[in-house]
Amino acid sequence: MNKLYTVFGSPVLHSKSPQLFHHLLEAGDFYTRIRPGSAPDLIRMFRLWNIRGASVTSPFKESIFPLIDEASDTARHIGAVNCIRYEGGSIAGHNTDHHGVNAALEEAGVDLNGARILVLGAGGAARAAVYGLVRAGAGVSVCNRTRAKAERIGLQYGADVIGWDDPAPRAAFDVVVSALLPEAKPPFADRWEYGLLLDAIYKPSAMKAHALTRGIPAISGERWLIHQGIEAARFYMDKNPQPRTMALELDKIPNRENLRILVADREKPADVHRLRPDLVISAPGMNKARIKRIIHEEKVLAFGG
Repeated sequence: MNKLYTVFGSPVLHSKSPQLFHHLLEAGDFYTRIRPGSAPDLIRMFRLWNIRGASVTSPFKESIFPLIDEASDTARHIGAVNCIRYEGGSIAGHNTDHHGVNAALEEAGVDLNGARILVLGAGGAARAAVYGLVRAGAGVSVCNRTRAKAERIGLQYGADVIGWDDPAPRAAFDVVVSALLPEAKPPFADRWEYGLLLDAIYKPSAMKAHALTRGIPAISGERWLIHQGIEAARFYMDKNPQPRTMALELDKIPNRENLRILVADREKPADVHRLRPDLVISAPGMNKARIKRIIHEEKVLAFGG
């Protein structure tokens, strides 16, 4: 039977997951992008469309956690999932983001044991990064705009906390790991000395620009994507890929002029294997103006302009 896979997110058209996993698909299988309206809507679509497995990105990594049927030990420790699979009517969740962080840094020659690492952000990706880095023996600090969220992560995993907008004394780190939105940058980032940036984003970002302006090398978010994807493929595709093959089609992007967009309603799951859309928008109850705004937003974030 043909299998359907997807990446859920909002926005999601920019996601490279379809390119990442394309070479692992069997004849008749299809991998697309879906923008659900909410975490419950994500779970509804996953069941209704009988999706075999999916990657999960912002803003749903934490919000779907209480809605799945079972979670791996790692997902429970992190409190977020970045991939799910559907078997026998049950949805299981796992988190592979920490594999992406650790492997990307080790690939770049970083000895994590004893390394001084600053993690920016406090969402699902940041939590996974702190979890994995502390387990590897790194000394980790967390910085987030909402300090209380950073403090919860610090307390849970034994990490220090640095204020977002406090002119704190200069600090030195071996690595900064950014799990921030593209436009976000702590106002006193110039006070930090660090030798390497790992950015979760594989498009331009404020933190990446900041690092490069100072002559600090930056690891592309694609390396994080590839290494977490290897573990995700093992979890929901029963495949065991290698980093080289995972990178084969990452440069391919959807054709902006011939973009295939499917607007899905609640009652009639579409034949996605026949239509093969680049993007599915779950739009139960949405009016045409709202749908048009969403499509415009997705295109701007994916292609610019």
